[in-house]
Amino acid sequence: MRNFKAYLLEKIRWLAVILFIALVMTVTMLLNGIPFWEIGYGMLLCGFVTAAAILTGYGRHMESFRQLEQMRENIVAAPDDMKVPEYMYERQYQDCIRAIAQEKDRLQKEMMNRQQDLSEYYSMWVHQIKTPIAALKLLIDEEMRACLDAEMDECPDADRVEESDMRVINVRQKQNELFRIEQYVDMALQYTRLGAQTNDFVIERVLLDDAVKPSIYKYAKQFIHKQLRLTYVPQDIKAVTDKKWLGFVIDQLLSNAVKYTKQGGVTIQVLCIAQSDDAGRRSETKEERKHWYEESPAVEESVHIIIEDTGIGISADDLPRVCEKGYTGYNGHADQHSTGIGLYLCKAILDKLGHQFLITSEKGRGTRAEIVISH
Repeated sequence: MRNFKAYLLEKIRWLAVILFIALVMTVTMLLNGIPFWEIGYGMLLCGFVTAAAILTGYGRHMESFRQLEQMRENIVAAPDDMKVPEYMYERQYQDCIRAIAQEKDRLQKEMMNRQQDLSEYYSMWVHQIKTPIAALKLLIDEEMRACLDAEMDECPDADRVEESDMRVINVRQKQNELFRIEQYVDMALQYTRLGAQTNDFVIERVLLDDAVKPSIYKYAKQFIHKQLRLTYVPQDIKAVTDKKWLGFVIDQLLSNAVKYTKQGGVTIQVLCIAQSDDAGRRSETKEERKHWYEESPAVEESVHIIIEDTGIGISADDLPRVCEKGYTGYNGHADQHSTGIGLYLCKAILDKLGHQFLITSEKGRGTRAEIVISH
């Protein structure tokens, strides 16, 4: 009804003209002595024709209106099945729509080409920068060996011992900074790959211990340098995922755990948790799971990778936004090197893999990050 009223308002001028002509004709025929009933019959016939024309025009109007609404909701390209224009302005509107759609396609292709060129450039830059990083790593390791050899050969003079210790400390700081550079370069590469049109995901059944251990070895020196405790018990648990991308997520979570933990340690757990309607959630051994499956076949099982630290934690205000792109929060203000990209990448990668990502934290008590892989 509202559309019909709007249509009548659009045609109000023509209706006013028709009504004025009918009034003039009625007055003229009355002045010429034509009986009123004959005039009324003619006016009634004209009114019927006018109403039929209005209803027919309204039907065509609504057809065009619905088509325009569909085009607005799904405007990916200029539709070729637009109705044949009845009026000159309709033809002009359709030409404008086609021109806009063509320009949109041109801009979209241009943007995709620029994005692809940028992605290729960053990928090439990352691979090139890894060569000098590897060379620097070798040089720093050689310098560390030289410092340790000199420390063993030199006489136990207090000044020389102190100087040697300072050299060792400086070299270790160089190693730490170079390690951070490697982290940021790897993050840039993964960020570029994640935004590409195609990702090199390889979904297979993976022994999760093979994804966790490389990350532990990678950050072993960081744990030793900060004197943090690492607790991890290897588990013979498999899950369907991508080993490389999952390993990158674990790297980021361990990096955050080490960065924001000053004392205490980090605990890594890999659990297979079964859930039933009546039994709830619990962790089980293979034998228990087998017996439980026999008794209750309607079971949902998921694998949980839990990384828990005793660090500074995340405030309640920041917790809902920690996975937003570029958001650093209070911890980011405290650490000037924070980019706000790490957890965003973790969430985006796990979403693409179809895994869940849960973070719980209490300020001053630590953070618990949990990856849930459904079977």
